[in-house]
Amino acid sequence: MMKNPANEYKRFQNTVAMTVTLITFGMLFGTLFLGYFLARFNAPTWPPVEIENMPKLLPFLSTLVMALSSYTYFKMEKEEEKRKTFWWATFGLGILFLVLQYVLWNALAASGILVSNGQVPSMVYGFTWLHAGHIVVALMTLLYLGRYIFRRPEELTEAKLVNVGKFWHFLGVIWLLMYLMLFVL
Repeated sequence: MMKNPANEYKRFQNTVAMTVTLITFGMLFGTLFLGYFLARFNAPTWPPVEIENMPKLLPFLSTLVMALSSYTYFKMEKEEEKRKTFWWATFGLGILFLVLQYVLWNALAASGILVSNGQVPSMVYGFTWLHAGHIVVALMTLLYLGRYIFRRPEELTEAKLVNVGKFWHFLGVIWLLMYLMLFVL
């Protein structure tokens, strides 16, 4: 990995930009979490009738996939000689997560849990759709990173690896919180 002291200021700028981006995304998800908690604590009974049959296995599998993808990304950062392998693993797990989300949405619909059934089901779809959209963006950042890993490794900087990693791990933490809030508690 190439480190150029002359680019330290640019690296600092990129780190600040990613941090501000993650704070913004955190505020977005935080607002959704707050709305969900308000709906939950104001509900006369929990779970509401419209989400009694919420699937459990698919969200659990999605959580495992997200955790494993964070691990493979971590390994990609640390093991330069196996970086390409871990890049493929992380990318594949990201795609698998999206497939599991698609299957989850179909399972929700088959269970009669539809957006039109009320506030809580619409929030469940809203959370999962928003998170899946962020995963698509994260996959695009992985493709950006892959360009350096596979074609121009001499231009790959630690800042690029770390900043994309921050986004990837952030989405893993957000999914874990969503999983606990929507499907466990």
